[in-house]
Amino acid sequence: MGVFDIRSEFASYGEYHANRINVAIHMVFVPTILWTSMGLTTLLSPAPLFAYPEWAATLLSQLPGPALIANASTAIMLAFAAFYIVLDQIAGLLALPVIYTFLVTSQQYALTASNSLHVLLFIFAFAWIAQFIGHGVFEKRAPALLDNLLQAFVMAPFFVFLELLFALGYRPGLHRELRNEIGSRILAFRRSHNKNPVKSN
Repeated sequence: MGVFDIRSEFASYGEYHANRINVAIHMVFVPTILWTSMGLTTLLSPAPLFAYPEWAATLLSQLPGPALIANASTAIMLAFAAFYIVLDQIAGLLALPVIYTFLVTSQQYALTASNSLHVLLFIFAFAWIAQFIGHGVFEKRAPALLDNLLQAFVMAPFFVFLELLFALGYRPGLHRELRNEIGSRILAFRRSHNKNPVKSN
């Protein structure tokens, strides 16, 4: 199992998110963090960094709404999307419209709304605080952020998206397999932390 294995990546992140309230918090605030991160990245690097291939430019020109700026936020999310597609081709492709919508709306908000920097920073900070509360109060386990940055920043949005797909009936066999693996990992974690140290006389 490696970084491009859906079972390994999902279970590694999922073992930190077993409490239903904590999961619900993440379902709301992981997308919030992603959207505000895109907006903040746009403010830091608003100018285009690359040119779209002709076929992509033609496709994007047919879509309604503002144009997607080929800036740093788009470059980062293209890498995220490629990773998701490698993990699960169908789910990764289904995530593309969501990623596109997040990118366009966050870019437009960042560049056109008054005081967008302060608003984005406030929402970004509030979302992180909510997630830490979810872990500290409900999950009672440190977030994946403290153990694996890849899990915290890259896998988290796809975890939330897959949870939504699973709730709609996507790949039930895989869902059961992942739940069993997460349960086994949580049990192993609890056993390792409940061992009583041998006291010396």
